[in-house]
Order: sequence, then structure tokens, then C-alpha cells
Amino acid sequence: MSRPWEIGDEYARWDGYLLEDGRTLRNLVGARTPEELRRAEEHLVEARALTLREHGLPATYDMAGLRSIHHHLFQDVYEWAGDVRTVSIRKGRDGWFAPLDRIVPTMQAVGEQIAQTDNLRSVDSDRIPSTLAQIYNLANQAHPFREGNGRTQREYVTALARESGHHVDWTRVTVGRGDRESENDRASRLAATGDPSALRDMFHRIVTRADRDSFDVAAFEAVRIAQTGRRARRGGHSVAHTPTPQRRTGGHSRDAGTERA
Repeated sequence: MSRPWEIGDEYARWDGYLLEDGRTLRNLVGARTPEELRRAEEHLVEARALTLREHGLPATYDMAGLRSIHHHLFQDVYEWAGDVRTVSIRKGRDGWFAPLDRIVPTMQAVGEQIAQTDNLRSVDSDRIPSTLAQIYNLANQAHPFREGNGRTQREYVTALARESGHHVDWTRVTVGRGDRESENDRASRLAATGDPSALRDMFHRIVTRADRDSFDVAAFEAVRIAQTGRRARRGGHSVAHTPTPQRRTGGHSRDAGTERA
């Protein structure tokens, strides 16, 4: 049976993701406000992230692998965990993500490129950071899910880095405060407009050769940086904001507002 976010035109599908208040995503935890949902989601997703690293990740880094990661992280929160979004979304005024018909082809192409390098094992170590930055940028532009893309992308890239014996230290990423963008948000925004230099620089700083001890630390770092970033932004504008959708100029798409990272 079709679910509310799978039927009707895009406006109907958009509304299908939301509760009656038009702001809170339908959820499995009984949250009735964005703030209640944020608190429950933060706790449950962080717990799932730890078990994800402990018990392993998908062997492939294509669309199926990314969906598996998202499903594992968000299975306690959303019925649609692991499902590709059915609406067009954007971040900010001009930051449109991939159209619906380009999400899967984009990630499949990324997966094929990764497979051709034996999950980056054949890539020279000094090229790993820039390669990861490129992959991260493409996954971010695809933005396959209605919510939770940032957290899923970090797990995806962290796992891929491990395949080639590298470690991603997300604690080195500068978080946003107040109206100031986080380093990751700014670098990703610039990369989406054709300037990947800031994103490459960020990955060159946070990616290192891994030793045995760093794998133990890695099990906690992506969660910690995500939590730190969200807490720092609670006084700002980018935590749980889902504004009234607006029509896209010249098209039918609606505004997803600012997704939680």
C-alpha cells in the first residue's frame, strides 16, 4: 500500500512527509514538535551509529550501500529510513540538490568509480583526501534522503576511508555558531557551485593514515562532531527549521528549508 509521501503530485507528497502542523516530520517515536523529534532523533541515531561501526558496513559504496547506512541510522525514527526521497529539496535560497530522476544515476556512477579503484585501495595515499572530497561532494549533491543526509554521508565517507587504511577525524571540522556557517556547510556550498577548493582543503586536514588505535577512536568521533555541531547551532538558525514550502521559480519544486546535518 502506498504511503502518504509516495502518492499524488509533489505538493501532496511533500505534505505526506509531515504531521498536521506542517512542520514536524512523521516519525516512529511519537514526537509532535520539531524539538521533540530532534531530541529523540539525536539519541537514537547516535546509538545506531555506534552499532553500525561495531558490526560493519555494506560492502558496496553505491546507492544500495548508502541506503543501507541511512536505514540503519534512522530505522528507529522514520518509516522511510533508507528510502530515496520523493520530493525536491534545497538548502538555502539557491542550493538545489539533485532532481529526483538524477539521484540514483549519480550515486550509481559514484559507486562504479569507487569499485574500479578497489574501494580506493589502488589510489595513491596522497590523493585519498581529494578523492574523498570529490565523492563527498557528489553524494551531497545527490542528497538522496528527505532527512539525515549529512550524518549518512559522514558514515559513508568514514567507512570508505578505512577501506584504504585512512582515518577521517571529523572533530577537526569547525562548527557553525550563531549565523556563521560551519566549515563543512560552507565548503559543501562552494563545491556545489563549482569551487571545490575549500572542501579539498578540509579533507586534506581531516584525513590521515590510520593506525590500529585510530580505528577505536573513529567509532565515536563522527557521532561526537555531529552532536557538538548540533548543540552549537541550537542558538542559531539551522537546527530544526522546516519553513512553509515555496514554489521553485520556473518549476514545481518546493523548499525543504535547512536540513539537520
